[in-house]
Amino acid sequence: MRQPLSNLVSDLIGLLPQDERKLLHWLSVQDGDGDPPTVTVASHQRGAAQRLAARLPHVVSYRSEERTLVVETADLADALKAIFLDRSPQAFELDPVARIIAAQEREDHREALSLFEENGGVYFIHFHGNDACLDVLNRFPKKVVDAQETLTLALAMHALKAGNVTRARFLMVRRFGDEMHSLEAVIRNREDYSLAVRQFRFLMAIYEDQAVSNDLRTLLFDMLAELPVDDHLHRGSFYNAMLSVCLQRQELNEAEEVAKRAHHHYQEAQAHLLLFYIELHRVVFSLQRGMLGEAERWVAQARQALDRVRFDAPADRRLLDLLDGVVAYEKGEPEYLVRFIAKEFDKFAYGEIWPTVVELALVYCSQVVSRQVGLGAAISFLDKWRVQEWRSRRFNLAITMREVDLLQSANRWQAAADRLMAVQSRINLTWVESAEDALSRLVDPIEIELAMAWLRHLIQHLPRRPLLRDQIDALLRNEHIGGRDRGRLRLWAAYLARLHRDVTRARHLFSELLDDVVRMGTTTHLLGDIGLMDALLDDKRIATHVLSSADRRAAVRKLHGFSPKRERDGMPLTAQELRVLRLVAEGGTNKFVARQLRLSEVTVKFHLTNIYRKMGCRKRAEAISGARSLGWI
Repeated sequence: MRQPLSNLVSDLIGLLPQDERKLLHWLSVQDGDGDPPTVTVASHQRGAAQRLAARLPHVVSYRSEERTLVVETADLADALKAIFLDRSPQAFELDPVARIIAAQEREDHREALSLFEENGGVYFIHFHGNDACLDVLNRFPKKVVDAQETLTLALAMHALKAGNVTRARFLMVRRFGDEMHSLEAVIRNREDYSLAVRQFRFLMAIYEDQAVSNDLRTLLFDMLAELPVDDHLHRGSFYNAMLSVCLQRQELNEAEEVAKRAHHHYQEAQAHLLLFYIELHRVVFSLQRGMLGEAERWVAQARQALDRVRFDAPADRRLLDLLDGVVAYEKGEPEYLVRFIAKEFDKFAYGEIWPTVVELALVYCSQVVSRQVGLGAAISFLDKWRVQEWRSRRFNLAITMREVDLLQSANRWQAAADRLMAVQSRINLTWVESAEDALSRLVDPIEIELAMAWLRHLIQHLPRRPLLRDQIDALLRNEHIGGRDRGRLRLWAAYLARLHRDVTRARHLFSELLDDVVRMGTTTHLLGDIGLMDALLDDKRIATHVLSSADRRAAVRKLHGFSPKRERDGMPLTAQELRVLRLVAEGGTNKFVARQLRLSEVTVKFHLTNIYRKMGCRKRAEAISGARSLGWI
């Protein structure tokens, strides 16, 4: 009778959740020296220990103050040893998915739901994978799903992971009402919505790319206080969502602190896939800061976290491939990113969407397409993103700003200005032309980007405006300017200093810029302004001083290595003549060019006459064709 009884007890132990079963096995191998065995429970195991003591009150007890799990008597300890003897821990392992399905097949949906909640609940998909999650959810009867909040949230999570934000929103509205359309309304309504619903609505807002105000952020942190301090999975997920808010607002110091907290909680919860997402976001803000070495370190840690995930995650592998390509591109190797765009990008675009990661993809992929394939291909690439069903006004603005940057870098200044003028914002050309100290107080990332785009336009067309230097200095004083934008501003300031014959300041700013490039490792943010850099290097008084360092010379060579050698030698046109030719090439009439450059029409005609003479042409079409073939426009 002894063996059948042992087998029966073994089978019953096998029905325990995995984390509780492991604790029981751990107790069985302890030597109590005649006293009942005791184990000290780690923080992430406390919940399992409490549940085990509640299930087996005559076998074990949990002492919360000492955080210890104790077998009640020495005889029970011997019995546990006998049961686990000759059996490996794996003998008691039963896949949670299989256990849930088994309960569903015998129509014990209460047990199935209990097991589902014990093994991740709303985040079940992150622990067991997309296919297993969908299989389990589809096996619950509709009436059970409609009645159980956890299952509705899990279905909405599955939709988010599939990149279908609209479906997730539909499920939430159908289950909880129209108020689900408003994040703030849900967060404020503690009486009608559970903590789980409110937290999920916050997470969904990140996928929707909704802006979060300061007042709403305060309410969200009040919501965090409702979570138990040892609820690592949900606290980690709160910080995960808040990390995206910080990145959206370009609050990189705050993002670093929030990432540390999310990382800690996900480690405690052993949520390896969610930990992978934190490392991805760390890569993003390292690249935004311009810290290439730091970004490489986070990519390596992201790969380690993903390798610990027990199921296949092809969409997440693509995210990692994208970041590998971005880092390689920053190191001067664009081929990897080009291959990713050609083979994998469409799959990436229709999968799970984290706006901060998408914006990173837009910046780097559009730039590499423009430089490796052409401007038209890059604009078409960006246009694809405008049809995304979850797009927000902020995200559409981000796409527009990428187009502006590409057009300006390709010397399509009027086309870029037309797009900028179509943006509905207080930061327009008129505002920028008169602003000075106000530039140092800009906070919103889009407004900063608009201001910089208009200033870049003015540097191209009216570089000798007296106020322009002060405006660049005002932006440099702005504490919300990131490392990459600060580098561009230094380059602009150095160029303007040279134009105003302030060689000492031009040397200082240019040297400071190149030293930062050497220190941080990122260079691609300067590619659009490489013409300004070349103008500085053409001045021997500046180049001799700045290029005295081998590291600086290497940085300049790296920048020039991104593009084919441009036809610069023997350029016969003056800077103003080149501006006139570029506007003419965009279809501008003499009157239009005069208005843009604030010249008279007679002066424009004079410049065109000189252009034709220097290029050996007789009309506009010949001059435009020749300039394009030489790479001047």
